[in-house]
Parts: sequence; C-alpha cells; structure tokens
Amino acid sequence: MTLLLCLFGITILFLLTVVSAYQWLLAVVSLIPLKVPHRCVAKQQRVIILIPAHNEEVGLPSTLRSIQQVDYPEDCLQVIVIADRCMDATAFVAGKYGATTLERTTGEGAKGEAIAWAIQELKKNRMNYDAVMIMDADAIVHPQALNAFNDGLVVGHDIQQGYNYLSNPWESPFTRVIAVTSVLKNKLFFGGKSRLGLSGMLTGTGMCLRRDTIERHGWTAFSVGEDWEYSVHLLLAGEQIHFNESARVLAKESHDMSQASRQRLRWASGRHAVVTSSAKRLFLEGIRRRKVYLIDAAVTLMAPNYSTQASLAILSVGATWLLMTDPTWGILFLWSVGVLASLVMYFLLGALLTESPLRTLAGLPLIPLFLPWRMMIEMLGLLGYGRKEWGRSSRRPS
Repeated sequence: MTLLLCLFGITILFLLTVVSAYQWLLAVVSLIPLKVPHRCVAKQQRVIILIPAHNEEVGLPSTLRSIQQVDYPEDCLQVIVIADRCMDATAFVAGKYGATTLERTTGEGAKGEAIAWAIQELKKNRMNYDAVMIMDADAIVHPQALNAFNDGLVVGHDIQQGYNYLSNPWESPFTRVIAVTSVLKNKLFFGGKSRLGLSGMLTGTGMCLRRDTIERHGWTAFSVGEDWEYSVHLLLAGEQIHFNESARVLAKESHDMSQASRQRLRWASGRHAVVTSSAKRLFLEGIRRRKVYLIDAAVTLMAPNYSTQASLAILSVGATWLLMTDPTWGILFLWSVGVLASLVMYFLLGALLTESPLRTLAGLPLIPLFLPWRMMIEMLGLLGYGRKEWGRSSRRPS
C-alpha cells in the first residue's frame, strides 16, 4: 500500500513538473523582445462582427458602443446581432445602436446552434464580407482589434483567436485573481505558443475566421464547449489557429465566485467532454501525420489548468510533510515544495505583467477559498455537471 501511494505521488509530481516546465518555457519565449515590423498599409478586409445574444439587453449597449469606437473603415464593417430566442429587448437595443438583427425565434441548443444558423443566413442572403469576427454580447472590443485581425488575415492567418482579458479587472478580489490567470493564459501560454509556431485554441469570444474557411468547414460545434470542440474540428481538418496578441477583447467578469460558478461549471464540463472525445484522436493524428502542433493541442486539452496545478501541488506538500518520517517521503516533500514554488513564481510573473501589479495584491487573500472552489468546479465538470443549454451568466449591475 505504501509503495502504491509513493508511486502515485511520484506520478503526480512528475506530471506537475513537466507541465510547469512547459509553461515556463512558453513564458520565457513570450517575453523575448522581438523587433516590431514596420506596419504596411494593407487592404482592409470586409468584416462582419457577429454577436450571439440570448436576453442580453443589459450588456449589449456597452458592446455596441465599443464597436462604434473601433479604428476601422465604416464601409468595411457590419455588425450583426443574433437575437436568439430572446424574451427581452435585445433586438430593439441592437437596432438602436445601428446593428443588423437576425432574430432566431425557433430551434433548440446552445450558442453553437445560433452561430451555425446565422452563418447559413449570411450565405442565404449573399452577404458581402471577407471575414467574420465572433464576440460575446457582454464584451468590449479594443479600438485597434480589427486592424490587428486585418493584419493577420493579410499575412495568411485564416483563423485567429484574440487576447481575451477583463473589462473590470479591479472590481473585486475575485476579478483581480482572474486578471492574473488571464495574463497567464493569454500573454504567457498562448503568446509563447504563437511565437513557437504552435496552434492556439478558440476561446469563445474574440474569434476571427476568413469567409472561405468558415464556409468550407461550416460550424460544426454544438456542445456547451463549442469553442474547444470547433478548435479540434479545425485542427484535424489541417487548419491552425493563430493567437493574435494585439487583437484584444475585454469581457466583463463576474463579481465573485457565486456569480461565476454556473459559467465556470459549463466551461469545465464542456472542456472535459471534448478531452474525452478528442484528445486521444488529436494525439494519434499528430503522430501519424508527424504534426507537432496536433500533439501539442492534445496536451493543451489534457493538461490541468493553473488553479488545479496549484491545488495539487499544495496537497502534495501537505501529504508528503505528514509522511516525512520515511526518507523517501522527505525527498518527495522537497520535490513538492519545488513544484509549488515554481507555480507561485509563475503566478507572481503574471501579476507583474498586469497593468497594475500592486492592485492584484488585494486578490491574494481570496486564494485559499478560490483554489478549493476551482477544484470543485473541475471535479463536477469531469462528472458532467453543467452541460445544459446556453444561458446568461450572472453579472453584477454596472
């Protein structure tokens, strides 16, 4: 029994060490200064911003106002709101701000079905566009985001994922913690992947796809984890997803853990469903085709998120400390401490890279509650809880 427990501990620590080392490699790569190329004046692509919305009359105005402020030619931009089975004034609000509305009054399913239906409507109505940007109805687009996506399209990045950050990073201790983890995920993780030529993953909002790409592949993802599901579909079809750090979309984060629980459970459940159905196939196809980016995508799907890594490291430190009377466990204790120290330093690096490192300190007291909450979300997601229809996440009124 002791031997099996020891082997289990070694396995956990080995996996945590490998994941942590990989994250640090990507972080270092992402921070290497690059010579900024001279930006050529490129032809502006005709872009449709597609906004799936289900009862979003409250958050939609700020989204549409932010689009009105983007630095992009008006004749190359059209905003379309998908009012999906709404029971509020979403369609009226969209029209008030000059957006075109596609009203979906029948049908079932989640966000994926709404997107697929809208893409078919665009085709049926013979809309004139070069690319479509998909963003949530409670997000704010950065004024230069479309220019950044346009630059990517011009150089051949047919599928792009923007940098998703928070519009309210300093609202509460919870949002301050999420601000740091957003930097870890975007700037350090996917930013490093982009520089190494590896594929990113779609993350639900701030996605840009060239017209012929989306018409060729269609929209085939209909689960609550539609972004991960569609990412896998595209990767297996031979496409790569470019992470565009300069294209920023800011989403309003929930005020606290109670508001965020439903949304995070849906995300965790959707991700675990995709891992179960697709990670092995991605890995094997990567080996068969000799494509490193497919193997890397499989690893990205399967690797625990930062919060889970931190929780496991803390549990390892506690367990090995209790068993330190045996010299073997003493070695594992030191190993656990090393892994935890690496993860703490990684978090602090993320905090340092936020726009106000000192303000993130107010979120640190929440971490003893945040980590168990996040671990519980992951466990429930693994068991399949949260795979329900698309609905609005709770938000504190602005």
